[in-house]
Amino acid sequence: MGDWGSKPRENDEAADWFHKLWKYSDFSIVINEIQNFRPEEEKYDSFRAACYVLQSFGNPYMWPSKHRELLRELLDTSIGILEKMIDSPGEAWGFLDMWGNDPKVIVAVKQQIGELRMRRSELAPK
Repeated sequence: MGDWGSKPRENDEAADWFHKLWKYSDFSIVINEIQNFRPEEEKYDSFRAACYVLQSFGNPYMWPSKHRELLRELLDTSIGILEKMIDSPGEAWGFLDMWGNDPKVIVAVKQQIGELRMRRSELAPK
């Protein structure tokens, strides 16, 4: 894995993922990455990249209307998975091991969680 920083966009896997997203310009790529995440596949950086798009565009005014009904679920799912990435519930979750328990990565993931929670708070109550 090539990485040059702790942010969700600062590694080779994320760069490849973003290339695919913009090549096809399809938000279903974001949705599929979040909904189909499996820790044993170790695609953590692709997941974080998808979460970065969600935290950037995940409010009702910017999110594609054809996927609006999924927004709350995607935010909740993303927050839950990111929390597990830095507070592992078991051996299947190797994110921190892959990053050598780098404190900067933990801070970056916590920032993502905070921004996704902010997006979640922008949604109208159910």
